[in-house]
Amino acid sequence: KLQFLYFIGKTMPVKALIFDLGGVVVASPVIRLREYSVKLGLKPEAVGVAMGRTEAFHKLERGEIEPEEFARMVEPQMGDLSGKINGDELMRCMNGGVLHMDLIAAIDQIRKDKKIKTAVITNNFKSKGMFQLTEHLAPYFDDIIESYRVNMRKPDPRIFHLSAQNLGVAPADCVFIDDLGPNLKSAKSVGMQTIKVSNNDTPTLIRQLGQLLDWDPKRALYPPAINKKGVPPQHAINTAALLEYLHKELPHLISKKEQVAKIEFFGTGKSNPTYYLRLATTGRELVLRKQPPGELLKGAHSMEREYHAMNALGKYTDVPVPTTHLLCKDKSVIGTDFFLMDYVPGRMWTTGGAVIRKLPKWHFADAYVDAVTTLAKLHKLPYRDLGFVLKQKEGECYFEKTIDTWERQYKGGVRQGAPRVEEFEALVARLREAVRVVEFDRTKRTFTHGDYKLDNMIMHPTEPRVAALLDFELSSVGHPLSDLGYFLMWHRLPTPFRGMGSPTLVDEAQLTERYSELTGAPVLSQADLEFLISFSMFKLAGIAHGVWSRALRGTVSNVDSDEMERMGAGVRMLAGNGLKNLIKPGSSKL
Repeated sequence: KLQFLYFIGKTMPVKALIFDLGGVVVASPVIRLREYSVKLGLKPEAVGVAMGRTEAFHKLERGEIEPEEFARMVEPQMGDLSGKINGDELMRCMNGGVLHMDLIAAIDQIRKDKKIKTAVITNNFKSKGMFQLTEHLAPYFDDIIESYRVNMRKPDPRIFHLSAQNLGVAPADCVFIDDLGPNLKSAKSVGMQTIKVSNNDTPTLIRQLGQLLDWDPKRALYPPAINKKGVPPQHAINTAALLEYLHKELPHLISKKEQVAKIEFFGTGKSNPTYYLRLATTGRELVLRKQPPGELLKGAHSMEREYHAMNALGKYTDVPVPTTHLLCKDKSVIGTDFFLMDYVPGRMWTTGGAVIRKLPKWHFADAYVDAVTTLAKLHKLPYRDLGFVLKQKEGECYFEKTIDTWERQYKGGVRQGAPRVEEFEALVARLREAVRVVEFDRTKRTFTHGDYKLDNMIMHPTEPRVAALLDFELSSVGHPLSDLGYFLMWHRLPTPFRGMGSPTLVDEAQLTERYSELTGAPVLSQADLEFLISFSMFKLAGIAHGVWSRALRGTVSNVDSDEMERMGAGVRMLAGNGLKNLIKPGSSKL
């Protein structure tokens, strides 16, 4: 079946979609050039305009000169800007770009559903960043034309003829998509139809493609909706009682006649059951988070701690969290304490998740940098002014107190029937020795998240940045480096635990230096970093032992018998790796 595009009363078959790269498939480099101009104290458009008039840049894109030669040539050719421009900095501005993953998902689905050919034409140059970018794009396009490889650049009409020829279609059967008028005009001159993209607006473009191809854009949501499923019987809640209570407490939000159009259960997480609610009348999307059923260890699963942390951060800081609405400690409503917050759309990167494996490496690496930037922002907050209370004595060692706490939780689980783990007990003893020789200030205090990892973040739908932090169940006033070590620990773990990172994606030195730059803290020594990661493995082993203990008692959500067995092995693995990490090769000391 042919798809048709109607232009000026004519019916045109569409056999191929040809995309520009910068400004369509990836964010426009114009944005970075404008930022560079402002950095130099110039008008935002100054550098971009000057570059457009620079023959050196055109030669670079046609492959006539190498990037190193361009960096030397461009400065004296920049007219009034000569002497202000640094060629190497300019190259970094032009290298790579943020990939529009929503559009990539749409292109991938269109190829499957409509059997249409796709291509990219890009004015680019030889560089590692560009090579990585086009390498990642290869599975989604039948042809990629890079200007420096074919010695021609847009808007040269020959490059559009070449693209159609490579695809085996006539130019009249192609639709070219770009954000720049001269390129669109040239494509039209060879008989192609065109679509103009404005301001990196990929959602509008995806809708246009849907209309053009008689195709449902919802088939290509990127990423797929955050993992939700039907509510398990053991976690069913009385929605009528819930709505009656919410109307009483939040009449501006919940009307008396309001109904729940949809209730789903988030399929990630093993701690506090979390529900997605969509209201029938207003369509508002909410999230309800509650304590698990059954007997709980003292101090665990505190809805109050989690709610107050998110509420304070949302009201008084720029740390990204969902908007909170209400905390309920009346167990007669749905059986346990709970709180209500807004639903934040975006991506959840779960351990071992398929979404991670589809991401380009630089996209994931940039997300790690933004996560560390967000962490530094959290640690710089004046925690006393926000109402967070220091429960330990001034001058006490956070790590020693935390070791005591998790050892106590572990022993409580054992008393309730969970097996003992020798590796965990040995790690406790070794950590008590190791903490005495660290070089950083052991008594420093800030507000800490307590479970800082990519699992507990909602990432922006398409960009490598944090849209919202979640799960403040373990938040407290603690040592900031405990959060940093815990975050970096995840890529050190062996399969199947690793999944949110890997040694090839995560540059520990870059991230620790970035953190130090933002917080003013000294750069960590390698020995201190190893201690922090071992401490984090101990903490995670303590959390896992607690979940395992509750799973054995039947009070944990989303766990089957096979996973229960893996939990026990996981606790032993975490504690064992923590022990190994503390001992340097050929030495018995940290």
